[in-house]
Amino acid sequence: MAKAPHSARTHCYRQWKSALTIAIASSLFTPASYANQYVSELKLLNYTDSYGNVFLRNTKNIELPDPLTVKGNLNLENSNIERLPRQLTVEGNLNLAYSAVTRLPQQLVVHGYINLAHSQVSYLNNGLQVKGDLSLMGTKITKLPPYLFVDGNLYLANTAISELPKFLVVKGNIYLGGAPVTIFPKEITVGGKIYQ
Repeated sequence: MAKAPHSARTHCYRQWKSALTIAIASSLFTPASYANQYVSELKLLNYTDSYGNVFLRNTKNIELPDPLTVKGNLNLENSNIERLPRQLTVEGNLNLAYSAVTRLPQQLVVHGYINLAHSQVSYLNNGLQVKGDLSLMGTKITKLPPYLFVDGNLYLANTAISELPKFLVVKGNIYLGGAPVTIFPKEITVGGKIYQ
């Protein structure tokens, strides 16, 4: 069998070497975010049960992958996690009570309740929709956003909230619990009762 001319073999070798170099460079210089996300997802498996619930109560120094979808509940109670993923979907409940989280992500979907009691969250996103109860007890929140929708009960005890926002919809009850609310706009809808 005749050999290919020397120039053709050299050309093929150079193409192969170039392709190999690109492949190695690609694997070495993959953006760190992908690597970190992969590591975080592996670590997250240690905190996930067979129902898809993620239990990170009292945890320290964990960074959650972004985006993140939790098939069950996400429990971050009393954790020192300060930042949530920019895109977070929780198909169960979100518990941030006593956590170091300071704000909710803009792209947040929660199919159950949201518990922010005694967390470091200081404001809520405009148009936030909660499909269960919403607890703001003991938070630094002083003002609720317009168009807030709560499909369950709203708990405001031990907050400095002094007025309810326009176009607030609460399908259940509102529990003020001593919050100094004095302004109740006509444009609010409450399916249950307002308790002092």
